[in-house]
Amino acid sequence: MSDRTDAARRAKALPRSARRKGPLNRLPPETGVAVVLIIAVLYLSFTQPYFLQRDNFRLIAKQSAEIGILATGMTYIIATGGIDISVGSVVGLCSLVLGALSVVLGWSLWISIIVCLGVGAACGLINGLLIARVGMPSIIATLAMYAAARAGALLVHSGGHISNIPTDLVNFAQTDFAGVPSVAWIAIIVAVSGAVILRRTNAGRLVLALGGNREASRMSGVNVKLVEMLIYTAVGMLAGLAAVITTARAATAEPNAGTTYEIQAITAVVLGGTPITGGRATILGTILGVITVTVLRDGVALAGQDANMQQLIIGVALLIAVEVERWRLRQAAASIEVAA
Repeated sequence: MSDRTDAARRAKALPRSARRKGPLNRLPPETGVAVVLIIAVLYLSFTQPYFLQRDNFRLIAKQSAEIGILATGMTYIIATGGIDISVGSVVGLCSLVLGALSVVLGWSLWISIIVCLGVGAACGLINGLLIARVGMPSIIATLAMYAAARAGALLVHSGGHISNIPTDLVNFAQTDFAGVPSVAWIAIIVAVSGAVILRRTNAGRLVLALGGNREASRMSGVNVKLVEMLIYTAVGMLAGLAAVITTARAATAEPNAGTTYEIQAITAVVLGGTPITGGRATILGTILGVITVTVLRDGVALAGQDANMQQLIIGVALLIAVEVERWRLRQAAASIEVAA
């Protein structure tokens, strides 16, 4: 990772005029994922008649909601040069907590949702403490949370699922607003808010600066540890929000909820143009990546393939996205050498 990080830093240090010499450097980072999405939509439009049906588009919008929420948060983490592979397990844990409180214990739905968000935030805070305070690599810290949260989900209700989810929550997941599923609107609000914060506020600039040059950020007076802890805590809360939507859509709380969500979110972020090395980020690209991943999964399902094939497609997409980013970094490093 150090070689890629050095290449990324050299690319950022290059004067803007030199960086834009090649035609690919003049294209926005979202171009690649946009092309892939257009090709996928055109192909499925001709090969799968049901793909263009309104009900299928509604299904894609609903399926994109949870991943869109998680991917928005994951964009911030990857922008700092970190990674979080625990979000899927945290979704499972929060889903069981929501079901246990609202159904088994009979708590108010709103209080159950607030506690669900709090549990997610607590998981994120633990990740942040392990990474920022203890000094663990993000992949190790979140791997530990990945295992702990999934185990916790299995323990909440002895490994069983919880049905009879409150009707108000289930009905919300089935309603539309202005022709768009309500759960998709939540994802849109999260994404737009994330984009505004990232591009229009000092907090967003701190996130990008942290990923671009951590030591320089520290030397300039930025509380790097606090920023990291806040980011991971916020992403944990977003995992709790995704759990609410998952539980509402499924009308049940299951310990296996959120399985592979972390892979889909990371794939969407990297496919959308946010480099795995950090320092740059694009929420628009992330959302295009989420839609692309969901469309690919939908196409595999329409073709009659099982979930294993869907995961294979997502895995291949992630590998391609990472390799494309490595190629871009090599091109940037070559441009620096030529300019020098």
